[in-house]
Amino acid sequence: MGAALPLNSTPAHTASPYDLGDDTAYRCWRAHKLAQRPVSADELIVDVADPRALQPAERSALLDLLARCNMAVYRSPVVAEDKALPLGLAARLGMTQLDANWLADEDGISSIAISDAHDGRGGFIPYTNRAIRWHTDGYYHPAERRICGMVLHCVRPAASGGENALMDPELAYIALRDANPAHIHALMQPT
Repeated sequence: MGAALPLNSTPAHTASPYDLGDDTAYRCWRAHKLAQRPVSADELIVDVADPRALQPAERSALLDLLARCNMAVYRSPVVAEDKALPLGLAARLGMTQLDANWLADEDGISSIAISDAHDGRGGFIPYTNRAIRWHTDGYYHPAERRICGMVLHCVRPAASGGENALMDPELAYIALRDANPAHIHALMQPT
């Protein structure tokens, strides 16, 4: 099972809902966003017969979820440990630029598995059996390297644990802006 996230669900015909000075655009976008959000996590799942040969209806369902919810979960009987699989699926969804982080494999893909090696991974939480707490990825990058999407592809479940809690960042934005627009102003600072 895997998840891809996020794309922006801002309707193309509106001004920016992220402009703190445009409350009308925000209220219109907010109403649209809340009206089309899923009621349960099950609504985020798309069954995909073979991610290597994505069918038009499967692709359409994934793209719809990405546009509405900033994420989609695909479920497939294909569990090959083939790195071409998530790369190909990402490309079919319009995600073609890979951001190879410093702990990624030589091909730029981060294989998340327990490592005791002295390669920099050993002891680093994603490569241990310790829980990873709440976090975002890539927030520390400069604007030109902003991470706009991810594909997480699981080929074998963890012996224990391994649960994820994912959140649509636009819902977090709504909650923060509704609580206090100053929170948004502070978080939007480039530093």
